[in-house]
Order: sequence, then C-alpha cells, then structure tokens
Amino acid sequence: MTEVLVFSGKALPLLNMAEEMKPDGWNLHIMTRDSSESEVMEAAKIADFILVFGHGVSDDVLRTAKKTRLVQLCSAGFDGINLKLAGEMGIPVANNGGANAVPVAEFAITLMLSTIRHLIVTDADTRAGDWMRPELDGRDTHELFGTTVGIVGAGRIGSTLAGMLRGFETTTLYTDAIRSEKAEGFGAKKVGLDELLERSDIVTLHTPLNASTRGLIGERELKLMKSTAVLINTCRGRVIQEDALHRALVDGEIWGAGLDVFEQEPVAPDNPILKLDNVVVAPHVAGKSYESFPRRVRFAFENMSRVWNGGAPESIVVPE
Repeated sequence: MTEVLVFSGKALPLLNMAEEMKPDGWNLHIMTRDSSESEVMEAAKIADFILVFGHGVSDDVLRTAKKTRLVQLCSAGFDGINLKLAGEMGIPVANNGGANAVPVAEFAITLMLSTIRHLIVTDADTRAGDWMRPELDGRDTHELFGTTVGIVGAGRIGSTLAGMLRGFETTTLYTDAIRSEKAEGFGAKKVGLDELLERSDIVTLHTPLNASTRGLIGERELKLMKSTAVLINTCRGRVIQEDALHRALVDGEIWGAGLDVFEQEPVAPDNPILKLDNVVVAPHVAGKSYESFPRRVRFAFENMSRVWNGGAPESIVVPE
C-alpha cells in the first residue's frame, strides 16, 4: 500500500480528481486546515509521498515524514515549504511541471486588457446607469497591440505568455537568470531588469518568491518605469513592495496595475490599493481553471509513480 498525505482546502475539485485518478492500491490521507495536529502527524509518519493542493507544509511535518520520498506540489510556487529543511531530510520537492502555465498566462493578459481598457470601472458605471463618464471617452484608453511587454521570469508561465503575445504583435522583452530558448523562439529578447523596466509599456511578473525576488519591485524599480506603464502581478504578492506600489500609483509614477496576489492574503479590506480606480484586482485565481486541474493531478501521480518505481522525479525545485 502506497500512503499519500494530502494537504488541501476542503472544496477544491482537485480532491475528487485525486480520488478518481490515484493508482490502484494507493491510499490518500486528506488533511485540511481543520485537521488536528495529531491527525496530520500520524499521517506524516507513514507517508510515502506528500501531495499539496494550495497549502503549506510545516517544518514539523517535514521532520516527521521520515519515510517520504517526494513532496509533490500542485502549484508552480514553492514558497510554502522550507526547501532547505526538505533537502536536509533528503526529501526532494517538485512543482506542477507547468500544468497551470496556460491559465496564468491567459489571466495575465486578462489583467492587462482589463486595466488599460478600464473594464472594472466601465462595468460598475454601466450597471449604475452612469453611461461613459467623460474621462473614459478613449483619450486615456489604450491598446495592447503593438506595445512593448516585459516579462520578469521566463519559466514555463512566462515563456507561455511570450507565445500568446505574438497575436498582439508586441515587442516582447524578458529577464531571467537563465536564457529561455522557448521565449526567444516566440521572438522575446533577453535584457537586464533595469532595461526591461525602462522600455516596457507593460511589465508582468512571473518569478518564484525566494530570497532574491522578495521585494524585487520597489521604489527604485517603479521610478525606472514609464509614467504610462502598467504593472501586472500573477506570481506572489511579496515580489512587490506594496507600499511603494501604492505611492507610485497615487503619484502617477506609473499608469496602473493588475494584481492577482498581495503581500497579505486574503487581502485586508482596508488595503489602500483597493480604493484606487487605476488598479484591477483578483483573489489569487490566475492558475485556477477547469482544464488545468486534471493536468495537475495527472502530473502529480505520474511523478510520484515514477519515484515509487525507482525513477527520478521531474520538475524538481532547486533551493537557492
């Protein structure tokens, strides 16, 4: 019997799919935030694998999981687990292998278009009977077509986005520690971060959250951007220094922002960014799509099965 400790929210459709798609003879121990510590630790003691749906893995669980061969994440991000400790315990950690690259890339474009076309404001106005306020007559409404888009982080999501942007005939720049042949195959050009910020009409963030990217976009970086530029974030909120972003939006240092993630989640209702008309916001949903869920679960079980049968896992996350 293969024992799998599963961390998940209660209602995620991934759970039903996991029960349906698990290999014969595999036993799932499903834990939510309501599970007791003793339940979690008992499952961790016998777990051959830990499967994570939108949840963190505590250091105590890692220390208890002495049998565990792999922590398999169903997200692209890995900031909810202590990679250093996992390495010390000899437990590799894998992310979702790009299973959510398409919905995140599509949602980044959704935020771009919603911001530069004032979609949220125009929707609210129309519902309230306020037909096209004067400032929305087109003089300050813009097109994505033909702009310069800078992608910060050209991994699976960023490079997928580069491909999608071809239909808008953008000049696409990217910055990454590693050259992305996929992004370059779609016409993207690798440049340094400062050059990308200075040249881009839209800057979109697709980098993991780690020591080198925490607070990556702060006051200095925002001042490098054009006053007409838009900042999009679908990766992790703490990649941006939120106070600096609020000041830049209020002072007109940048034109607008589209945010799916925040420093604190759920975002506080009194967060001043929520009061700005030049910002479009969402509750960390970029990666959630009906089509992506089976891809995530399928990859997870294929990767765990690979390890169970003596092979090496794919999509391993390497600590800094």
